[in-house]
Amino acid sequence: MAKENKKFMVLSAIGIIMVVDSHTWGTFNIFGNFFPFNSFFMPMFVFISGYFNKADKNTDLWKYTKRKFMTLLLPYLVVSVIALITEWLIMCYKTEAIQPFLMEYKLKALLNTFTSGEITTIALPMWFAPMLFAVQIVYALMKKVLSDHWNSGIALIPFIALHIFVVWYAKEHDELPEYLLLPLKVLFFLPFMEMGILYRDVLEEKLRKANHLLLLTVLLIINMVRIMILPNEYDVAFDSMATLSGFTSPYAVTPLLSSVVGILFWTEVVELIGKPFYGSRVVNAISENTFYIMSFHVIFFNIFNCIIFTINRFAVLPGFEVQTFQDSNWYRWDYVSQFRFVYFLFGLLGPVGLMKLYDRFIKKPVVKLIKKQQPDT
Repeated sequence: MAKENKKFMVLSAIGIIMVVDSHTWGTFNIFGNFFPFNSFFMPMFVFISGYFNKADKNTDLWKYTKRKFMTLLLPYLVVSVIALITEWLIMCYKTEAIQPFLMEYKLKALLNTFTSGEITTIALPMWFAPMLFAVQIVYALMKKVLSDHWNSGIALIPFIALHIFVVWYAKEHDELPEYLLLPLKVLFFLPFMEMGILYRDVLEEKLRKANHLLLLTVLLIINMVRIMILPNEYDVAFDSMATLSGFTSPYAVTPLLSSVVGILFWTEVVELIGKPFYGSRVVNAISENTFYIMSFHVIFFNIFNCIIFTINRFAVLPGFEVQTFQDSNWYRWDYVSQFRFVYFLFGLLGPVGLMKLYDRFIKKPVVKLIKKQQPDT
């Protein structure tokens, strides 16, 4: 089903493409020297979520929470179990031996849902789902309680202050207590939820009338000035958001600045040149499956590695490091840098194809069967 908001369909597709691109060590790295992907793309997903957020005083919090649980948290838990089983199967194949399943360890890993969100390295990027669930529920609760006095512009001020505090606090501590990770991540991301709403309600119409090339130039200059005050141009704003670690900038305000500039830049890029992609079925399919691409792309990298590993058993491939492949879910055969493109295709289109097969051969037949069994009214 095609998304109605074509601009944000393309923007969300760009965001997930950036995730896959960054995990193939920069296959394309479009504008990456100006806007390192991990300096803004996770806040951009929350910004997109805020853009579509309609929570207010009339929101039924029980129904809202149930819907978010069904669309975010339940798929996260199901995919996590699938990922743990898949990781074990791949480990057995690449070590050519049956490995212990370690059920107790894997069950304990599932407890990370409300801490780091990291269940297994083969599906590490899924940490984002429980965080987004928590942000949406907290935000809806605040809007429900305070809606009669809510002003998005004013609310953004304490959200920004708390965001900066979180970065400062994380930089001051080498390792944060696990029980603080989720609440601190909620405070980190809340301003981007509000920014999405402000963009929708206030800025979008005004920016449509702007000179987009001029605005893009201004944003590039602003980002150049930001980079000039950092130790070097590759000093990204943050590295591991799941554990709130790796804030490499000496300034606590950097993640906010890099996120805002990066989000606005890419939003304007889509406004300027996105229309040719508005009718693209491929772009729509990518946008519709951002969650599953986020969840499965590392798994598909490893499936591809298993194919290469099998070929390597019969014809030795130059530069393929068997030991590293066996030890890590993040290994990429990089004999030539251009080969990253194949990983990119597997990581991006593999999950889309998987979900298409699921819809056609599992979901639709099950729904059809349920409808047949329902009595006529």
